[in-house]
Amino acid sequence: MLNYAIVGGGRLARHFSYYFQLLDIPHKCWARDPDSSFNTFRTAGAETRLRQVMEDADRVLLLVSDHAITALLKQYPFLHEKPLIHCSGSLSIPGVAGVHPLMTFADSMYEPDVYRSIPFVHETGYEFDELFPALPNPHFPINVEEKARYHAMCVMAGNFAQLMWKGISESFENRFEWPADILKPYLRQVAENFVQDPKSSLTGPLVRNDHLTIERNIDALEGDPLREIYTAFLRFHQGTANRDPDSGGRMIGEAS
Repeated sequence: MLNYAIVGGGRLARHFSYYFQLLDIPHKCWARDPDSSFNTFRTAGAETRLRQVMEDADRVLLLVSDHAITALLKQYPFLHEKPLIHCSGSLSIPGVAGVHPLMTFADSMYEPDVYRSIPFVHETGYEFDELFPALPNPHFPINVEEKARYHAMCVMAGNFAQLMWKGISESFENRFEWPADILKPYLRQVAENFVQDPKSSLTGPLVRNDHLTIERNIDALEGDPLREIYTAFLRFHQGTANRDPDSGGRMIGEAS
């Protein structure tokens, strides 16, 4: 089994280390902070500790922020003595394999099945089974020139809905004086419906093409930043909605 050196100390590095522990994958860890509990070795300077974790490693994982990867390689050029892997979703670095886990990572660790379900997106030219032969995860190749677009969509999927939900929760709390968590059951079910059947999970006036209700919604949001979100998503929906092949090009539900 391959041995890994994990360079980092943040959320991603800690999740990788925990997953490796679950699978009994040998690894050692390095954080820049000498007092970090993440460190396998804590009795020497940063460079010495880094050399120690690399000594018997078959692969070195650079699990640091995007802007820190190149800085780390410049500061410690001996890193290139071992095969390197980074997990940035947008960067491509010559000589370093790019493998991005399509997942969000919280402070707390996850259940084993969650880790096993994480899809990994790897740059073409690198074989996932050679980089991580002990991982059972699904994996998919991507051309380097497509990474920026892929990562942009990841950012939207993982953050934009949350920004909207946060704004609505604050509006409910401030305007209507309702509890901030009133949306939680609704949002849980919305997410579950999408996971179970994304093609038919949408509901409401956009699906029904209920133009009067949509107009009332937009008018009621006058002066609210959420109005721009509503109209932007309306345009997006209208531009991407499935079309009934028997409708002569009309959107499903549209009157003849």
